Amino acid sequence: MKIIGRIACLALAAWALAGSAPAGSEDDPATYAVRVAVTAAPGSPLQRLPLSAQILAASRSSGLNDVRVFDSTGRAMPIARIAPAERALRRDRLPALPILGAADAFTITGMSLRLDGAGNARVARGGGTVPGGPATAAVMGVLFDARGIAGEAHSLTLDADIPQAQPVTFIVEASTDLRDWQPIGEKVIYRAGMPSTDMAASPIPLGDAPLERTYIRITWRAASRLLSPVVVRSGTLITRPSTADAGTFIEALPPSISDDHVIEFGVPFATALTTMRIVPTGSDVLVPVRIFGRNDREQPWTPIGDGTAVRPGNGTPAGGAIVLNGGPYPMLRIEADRRSAGFTSAPKLQLGFAAHEIVFLAAGRAPFVLAAGRAAAGDHYLPLHSMMTQAPDGPLATAKAATSNAVLRLPPVGSAERSGQILLWAVLLAATALLACMALLLWKRGAGVAS
Repeated sequence: MKIIGRIACLALAAWALAGSAPAGSEDDPATYAVRVAVTAAPGSPLQRLPLSAQILAASRSSGLNDVRVFDSTGRAMPIARIAPAERALRRDRLPALPILGAADAFTITGMSLRLDGAGNARVARGGGTVPGGPATAAVMGVLFDARGIAGEAHSLTLDADIPQAQPVTFIVEASTDLRDWQPIGEKVIYRAGMPSTDMAASPIPLGDAPLERTYIRITWRAASRLLSPVVVRSGTLITRPSTADAGTFIEALPPSISDDHVIEFGVPFATALTTMRIVPTGSDVLVPVRIFGRNDREQPWTPIGDGTAVRPGNGTPAGGAIVLNGGPYPMLRIEADRRSAGFTSAPKLQLGFAAHEIVFLAAGRAPFVLAAGRAAAGDHYLPLHSMMTQAPDGPLATAKAATSNAVLRLPPVGSAERSGQILLWAVLLAATALLACMALLLWKRGAGVAS
């Protein structure tokens, strides 16, 4: 019986130690959750490799530290990060369309004002008349037709004449229907020399405002009466492709819903999401939504995006991707507008990531394997300039990773937290039992010596 007890204690100790330590080594490809075959391009030892959404959705590190490349013998290849490429800028020259109005539209003669005993205005009464006769037209602003341009507005440079030595404030607004206008930029411009030189050096920043079948309106004002009229002939609009159109996407299914207006789920990866498409299912067609994120249950939900979930079909295009602001959140919440019917069934999701690329040195034996998905992995990336010493002349060769139509199933909020708590309790109970066994063995040994 003593031998059996000792064996049981040793087995329990081994189980406790195994539960508290990571299985395998970081240099073992089998310890990574996702492994994808990679085909290196011929003719170059240094290979450029775009990371697929499957790999990004498997990473357990916000810095992609657990992304590795192995050769057929399981040996890790040297890797380096590539900085994200700048999205190409587009330049469009748009003619200015004048917005006319009556110069004397607000001119009223004979204005009277009644004051109370304390000198405060109580009643304002227009006792005069609006001047008659034909109205004199004046330019109130200009309009740019940017409906053929899609993307994000970076800046607008005006070809215009403004009064010399007078600061003029230009206001930029956007609209899709010429009725509701949204401010997207404003700048004070002061002309000291030639008009064209001053304006060309004074672009108006537009804060990457989204453009889609959009009109742009320019109006202006000054602190005092302008000494000469403002004349805007054209504008040069600088745009870049939308963030929602960049990067890579993976299909995902949220958990079944229990609330028509709220869907909450955990995020089983650490890579930051940049966009999300929400595709209604069942009888749902169009649902306005807001998206929230948080790090744990103790924090309030933080709004990170809003848009509309649109079901494609019958000539209706799929809804655009909703841009998400903020870092990676382990918990997300989709909230339907309370004025809508909400969701009758869980929608399909397309999770979007920013484009990520690495380079690796194909110094081993093919075929190669791209791996990701290991918690607490160390950072094994080398400086890019040290890797470039192995690059041939000309552009880098691009390796290809095998594609997959994997669908990511998103867990309910707190499921990963609960499983981690269960594992922690199991390890603590095992360690307690181990200490009890060791104490029992020591007590029995002491009792035997005493007898």
